[in-house]
Amino acid sequence: MRAASRAQVSVFERLRDLPALFRGGDLTRRFGWTSKTASQYLYLWKRRGLVQGLGGHSDVYANLLASRHPDWEGAVVMAMPSAVLIGIEALRRAGWTTQLVQRPAVAVKTGHPVFKTDHFDVLTREPHWFDQVASGIEGNLGEGLRTLRPAWALADLLHDTGWEHSGLSPDDIEWSQAAGAERDWRAALKAFGLAPVALSDVTVSPRTHQPRISGARSHGRQRRPAKA
Repeated sequence: MRAASRAQVSVFERLRDLPALFRGGDLTRRFGWTSKTASQYLYLWKRRGLVQGLGGHSDVYANLLASRHPDWEGAVVMAMPSAVLIGIEALRRAGWTTQLVQRPAVAVKTGHPVFKTDHFDVLTREPHWFDQVASGIEGNLGEGLRTLRPAWALADLLHDTGWEHSGLSPDDIEWSQAAGAERDWRAALKAFGLAPVALSDVTVSPRTHQPRISGARSHGRQRRPAKA
């Protein structure tokens, strides 16, 4: 019993020595373990509910002893540094909609690390798309999850899917919040090669007349990544 108690204390001491987010590979350097030993400990910690993985083969874990509410956005940035928050969640955080999504969407650059996770809908985008939206991204690498500004996020949604498949209708948008974003909206339409429709003209309900947002699909459809 005493030996088991000492082993249990050792487990908690090790986890207290780890940050809230860590990589499995960090264990070999921090504790001098082999990769096999590190994998065994991670397996045991996950079974005991002491750590939780981001998902896939990302090798990024949340230390639940440090926080019962992991910073999954930070974990995404650790595993997929090119990630940018897009879609409905980007609109919601800017106050443009109250719609909630089960999993926020992030765009990750094709050819860069991509991992499946239960916490985000991970979509790959070509490097050209990242060039297109560069002036519409808020935040910097190394400072948390970057985000498309709302006018850009809306233009991207309509460009890619249209209202029919976006998960939103014009009635879901808080147009009073969007009123001052015409300059951003025009820049986004130009970047995506879309017709110059005023933001104020997109407010009509799809049940009546709906302005058509059209243009060349320069970045292709969003798609989920293959197994990673």
